[in-house]
Amino acid sequence: MDTRAIIGAALAAVSVGSLLVACSEPAEPTINYVVDGTVTTYNTETLSGSTGGAGMALSRVLPGFSYLGPDGRVIADTDIGATAVEPAESGALTIRYDINPRAVYSDGVPLTCDALVLAWAAHSGRFEGFDVISTAGYRDVERVDCRPGAKTATVTFKRGRSYRDWRALFGPGTLLPPQVVTRGAGIADVVGPISRTDRRVLADIARIWSTGWTMVPGEFDPEGYPSLGPLRVDEYTDNGGLVLRANDRWWGQPAGDRRIILWPRHSALAEDLSEGEGTNTVDVLDIAAGTYGVDPVPRGAQSVPTAPTAGLAPMSSLGVERLVMAGSGVLANPAMRRAFAACIPRDGLAREFGRGAPVSNNHILGPDELLTGTIDAEFGRDYLRADPVRAGNEARDARRGDGALTIRVGYLAPDSRRAQMVAAMAASCQGAGITVTDVASDSIGPASLGGEADALITASGNGFAATGAADPTRDTYAFHGGDPSNIGGYQNARVSALIDQLAVTVPAADRLPLVREIESLLWRDMPALPLFTSPRTRRAGDNVVHVVSGLSRSGTGWNIDRWMVSTP
Repeated sequence: MDTRAIIGAALAAVSVGSLLVACSEPAEPTINYVVDGTVTTYNTETLSGSTGGAGMALSRVLPGFSYLGPDGRVIADTDIGATAVEPAESGALTIRYDINPRAVYSDGVPLTCDALVLAWAAHSGRFEGFDVISTAGYRDVERVDCRPGAKTATVTFKRGRSYRDWRALFGPGTLLPPQVVTRGAGIADVVGPISRTDRRVLADIARIWSTGWTMVPGEFDPEGYPSLGPLRVDEYTDNGGLVLRANDRWWGQPAGDRRIILWPRHSALAEDLSEGEGTNTVDVLDIAAGTYGVDPVPRGAQSVPTAPTAGLAPMSSLGVERLVMAGSGVLANPAMRRAFAACIPRDGLAREFGRGAPVSNNHILGPDELLTGTIDAEFGRDYLRADPVRAGNEARDARRGDGALTIRVGYLAPDSRRAQMVAAMAASCQGAGITVTDVASDSIGPASLGGEADALITASGNGFAATGAADPTRDTYAFHGGDPSNIGGYQNARVSALIDQLAVTVPAADRLPLVREIESLLWRDMPALPLFTSPRTRRAGDNVVHVVSGLSRSGTGWNIDRWMVSTP
């Protein structure tokens, strides 16, 4: 029995959920799950898919060799296969991936090593055209040895580049079905063109990988979206509900005979919640606190979130909310970014909108990291409280006499809490001659930074939904020059080199001086201003069992296949 089953069994007696009886006859058990991210693509590894809510929705539709458990730690997913470190004469880290012989997509095509080669090619940064979220880890892989159609692959890292979080590679969302790509590109397999760097074919592969998985409510055909997990996407309804059902071809523990409707941002139920309605139809909820004003309480649930995990506070997460600044426009000059940061009342924002979280003074560590306390105590004190006089003086110096300017701050709307945050920033910065305007919209995203917005409110890894992991190595690349997750376009060769070194350094004693130097440079250049641990509300009603809060980017949906409607 795997971890999800063990935790599910342990909580089977806990009543957390509500039963919504479908209108059709006969009545069908249904669980309504509300998240705060958008779901516009089946590919959770694109920039828009990863920063939105696709990862929260599809982690058990497209699983991988590992998953993030409730505390955000990497757990091997043995239903998919097994990994083993192989000896190598070169001394390079070498991992053997053995795919479960029974592993098959819902269209009947077996899972083979071709999927690993495709995932590596998309994430490696070596090939153009892939709209991937990050190259972290995969950029350190020298090669993936795979015979097309085989159930085994060998992944060899570059010498001296033993990526510390390698177990998280080829995880949820990465093993997209290669057969969809080969059909679209008119090729026999993906391994050949990738191994010989056939640029013409690679352009087609990259285009299909990046854009061929769009999901539009009312226009979704499940035939083109094979599942690899215990759940499959059955439909994406006109009103925005993503319907998940059990995958009949799943070879592991069955998901159960009920449907789950996931309601992302801008869906019908989410819009009802933003207008103060629809609470009595919610069964499970995982949203940034305050997104819809007063946090909805699922029918029959207590007015407090589900129990804390790993000793963390019930409403905490592994993401740090922050203000990411554009490296162009009015904030192109680091001095102007520092001036803007000086008028932000970080202590007041944490107090009013952090739901009990203290001010966070680090850019690259997660709230639960061993070194976080040390770094928080050493940095950010000059920007703890707003200092409008200082901010105004620094702005005038940066602009050579005229300190008055307008800074546009964006976030994904609607969001009641963040709207209030921007209003508080505007009130504070007014005294510095800096006008802060709210440019939130329902279509804002990473590409908006430097265009329609000068700064964005995001969380770790620059996401707009659940973010973070117990090991935040991937998220540090948000400050690495040229990495796709670096949405502000920040460039500092020394920071990039230190992040590369940090990614292969394991002992905490060796990591500390690296983190200190990175933080010193980031506070000087100010590509982003950390605020506080992202407060998230995770609740469930009393007629759904096995719901376990998830603190990472997978959210509470990390074990969604185990959720069941309880019987009276």
